[in-house]
Amino acid sequence: MRISDYINLIVAFAAIMTSILTFFMIRESKRMRKHYSSPELSIYLKNAEASPSLLFLFIENLGMGTAYDVSFKLEKDFKHYKYEGFKLSNKAMFKKRLEYFYPQQKFEFLIDSLEDLTPSQLEEPLIITVFYKDVFGKKYSRKFILNIDLYTGREMITPGDTHLRVISYHIEKIQQSLKTLTQLMETHLKK
Repeated sequence: MRISDYINLIVAFAAIMTSILTFFMIRESKRMRKHYSSPELSIYLKNAEASPSLLFLFIENLGMGTAYDVSFKLEKDFKHYKYEGFKLSNKAMFKKRLEYFYPQQKFEFLIDSLEDLTPSQLEEPLIITVFYKDVFGKKYSRKFILNIDLYTGREMITPGDTHLRVISYHIEKIQQSLKTLTQLMETHLKK
């Protein structure tokens, strides 16, 4: 074998290795494009910062892509609303389709106050199924079983670990002081 044959072998080997690397780079590029265009809708419950007895439902697109043709099926709603207007079944989002649900977009709904509810009233979970498509037309559906009883019995940290809780704590203290002052003034005026 001549030197030119060895050089040709090396060049052929390099071309094969380049082709293999290109194949893997294209495959990885497709995966990245799919990842960056995939929506990920999430539904979760959270207590209010200022009043832990208030329970909110959050619906959020945590993914990097827009969700299209989004609909929600409320399979089991909370049964112990104190105010009819809070019912999720009355909300437009659970009656109509959303054309778009953008990345990092979030919706928040007040469920109700959990004060004065018995443990048996909180046993049944809230069940919501979401249906949506990604930019490529791939269909997704995901069922969320949200256990409301996990969010009861929480107390506010006094004075709080966030600015909102600190403000809420001090407002409550001011209200208590005003109430005491009003009672003292009423007592003094009666004399």
